[in-house]
Amino acid sequence: MTMARLATLALAGLLVLTSAVAAEEAGEKDALTELAKQEQNPLARIIRLQLEDNAQFGFGPDNEVLNFLRIQPVIPFDLSEDWSLIARPVIPIVHQPWPESADGLGDIGLQLLLSPEKSGKFIWGAGPAFLFPTATGKIKFISTEKWSAGPAVVGVYTSGPWVVGAIVNQLWSFAGDDSRPDVSAMTLRPVINYNLPDGWYLTSSPSIAANWKADNDNRWLVPLGGGVAKLFPIGSKWMSISLEAFYHVKSPEIGPDWQLRLQLTFLLPK
Repeated sequence: MTMARLATLALAGLLVLTSAVAAEEAGEKDALTELAKQEQNPLARIIRLQLEDNAQFGFGPDNEVLNFLRIQPVIPFDLSEDWSLIARPVIPIVHQPWPESADGLGDIGLQLLLSPEKSGKFIWGAGPAFLFPTATGKIKFISTEKWSAGPAVVGVYTSGPWVVGAIVNQLWSFAGDDSRPDVSAMTLRPVINYNLPDGWYLTSSPSIAANWKADNDNRWLVPLGGGVAKLFPIGSKWMSISLEAFYHVKSPEIGPDWQLRLQLTFLLPK
């Protein structure tokens, strides 16, 4: 075999090896992007633990910082081959600077979403939402002190690098402290994510709230903004970290002017 023939075979082998390595790297990047899309989808069938800290600046007459640390597990249950139940509890730990400085547990919320297993680019879920009067001590000042329930609906559309959707629920009170106002409140949380290479993505998920029992000047809280996030491995597990900032284009009279949100999400085996 001539030297030229050997060189040709060696070059061909090198090209095949390079192509295989490139294909493997591309496959790993595709898998990372798909995992990031699942992490961004509130209805994905993966167990998650989200720790979301919201520092809200400009609260109260002295423009202080109101802080909510929300512990948010997301737990899917397979009911059948066709349907899943997704439990989304929210456990808030609150720092309240006014009218008296206090720290404690806030009102616990829960969404139970029934969602079909078979779906395409669009996935949906619907079910009941609850709010329980679990606030402790002086945190009761910003609690409803009411038992509340109502419907919750989630819709998510995934296409290319985009994962977009919304989480909506409406609550009405049905029991609780008679001295407190009745509850009729809506929350709307858009979900907008644009995925970038290597697990990075741009994100915006403002928590819009409406208190239908309040007057027009105190009815709405409307944040506008967004931030950046990254999905990465921790040993054999995965987690993401995101940082978002929001300016409140509409806020109650004693409400905050803007907020900063830091969120850690841990993906756990099902």
